[in-house]
Amino acid sequence: MQDLGTLGGGGSVARGVSADGSVVVGYAFNTSRVYHAFRWTAPGGMQDLGTLGGNASSASGVSADGSVVVGYAYNTIGFYRAFRWESGVMQDLGTLPGGGNSSAYGVSADGSVVVGGSYEASGYYHAFRWTASGGMQDLGTLGGTTSASYGVSADGSVVVGGAQNASRGYHAFRWTASRGMENLNSTFAPLLTDGSYLAEARAISPDGRYIVGWGYNAATGREEAFLLDTFTVVPNGSVMGNVVLRDFTGDITLVPVTVQLRRGGITVRTETLFLDARGNYTIPDVEPGTYSLAFKASHWLQVVRREVEVVAGGVTYINVSLTNGDIDGDNEVTLFDFGALVSAFGSMPGDSNWNPEADLDGDKEVTLFDFGVLVRNFGAIGND
Repeated sequence: MQDLGTLGGGGSVARGVSADGSVVVGYAFNTSRVYHAFRWTAPGGMQDLGTLGGNASSASGVSADGSVVVGYAYNTIGFYRAFRWESGVMQDLGTLPGGGNSSAYGVSADGSVVVGGSYEASGYYHAFRWTASGGMQDLGTLGGTTSASYGVSADGSVVVGGAQNASRGYHAFRWTASRGMENLNSTFAPLLTDGSYLAEARAISPDGRYIVGWGYNAATGREEAFLLDTFTVVPNGSVMGNVVLRDFTGDITLVPVTVQLRRGGITVRTETLFLDARGNYTIPDVEPGTYSLAFKASHWLQVVRREVEVVAGGVTYINVSLTNGDIDGDNEVTLFDFGALVSAFGSMPGDSNWNPEADLDGDKEVTLFDFGVLVRNFGAIGND
C-alpha cells in the first residue's frame, strides 16, 4: 500500500484508477486548504489539474490508458461544471440546456464518452452522456424528475446509474441507444425477492456484462451492495388490457388496432391486434423494460401511454379509449374530415362514393349519425 500524498494540504482522496494501475485520480487539499483534482503517476507524483477559473475541483474517473480525466470544477462565476482533462487542458463540458451545474462521474476506455449528471431548465438533475460530436445528451428518468449516471462500459455504449420513477422511488437503471433507459428492477424482477429493490447502479464492467451498486434486501431488512450478471436469462413479460373504440356500433373484432412499442423514442416493435368481442387484447413475449405504447385504429385518434413498465415474467395491464372521427388519418378531427364525410354522405358499400373510413359508427352507411360523431369530437387531436 502506497501513500500518494497531498497537494500540500491536509488530506486527499483517490477516486479512479487506469486499467493497468499506473494512473490514479481524485482530489487533494493544497496549501490554501482548497481541494483540487489530481492525477498521480509514479514518475511524476501528484499533479494538480487546476480548475475552470474557480477555487475547487475534483476528479472522479480516468480512461483506460490514464490520459483522460473527468470530474467537476468550479468556474469564475461560482458554478461547478463537468470537465474532461487531457494533455494539460481542462475542457468545460457545459450543462444540459438551461442548467447551471454539472458533474462527470465516469468515462469510456478511450476517453471519448463521458457520463454524469447535470441540472436542466426545470431545475432537476438528469443523467447525461457526452461525446465531442453529440455534446451533452439528456438520458431522461424512469418517469420521475431526477437521475444521474455513474458508470459506462469500455466502448461507451452502456450507461448505468440511478433514476426516480413515477412513484418517486429511486431505482437502478441501464441505458443503451437502442433501448433507452430501463429499470433494472423490471428487467431482472425474477432475481429479486418480494420487497427487495435495486436502488442505484454505480459501475459496470468493461464488457457491459456485470453491474454493481446498492439496493434494499427485504430478507435482511437492510441496504446492501449487489453484483448483477446481466447475462442471466429472464423470461419475457406480456401486456394485456382493453381498447374502447368510441362511438362505434359495428363488429369491433374486425377492426385492426396497431400498437407501437417505443423505447427511447424509437419504435422497437409493432403489433397489429384484433380485439375480442369485449375489446380485450394481449401482446405476448415482450422484453422487460420501460416503453411508450401507441394505440391507433383506422378512423380513431392515436393514444400513447408512456412510462409503461413491463416486468420479466409478469403481466402489465393497459386500458385505452380511442376517440372517433379521424377520417383522413392525420391524427386530428378537422374540416378535412368533414369534407371527406360530405363526399361520402348517403353512400353504402358498392356505391361509387363509398368511403369505409367515413362510416364512423360502423353501420355500413354514411349518415347523420356519422356526422354527429364528427361534430362531438371536432377539434380533437391524438397523441404523438
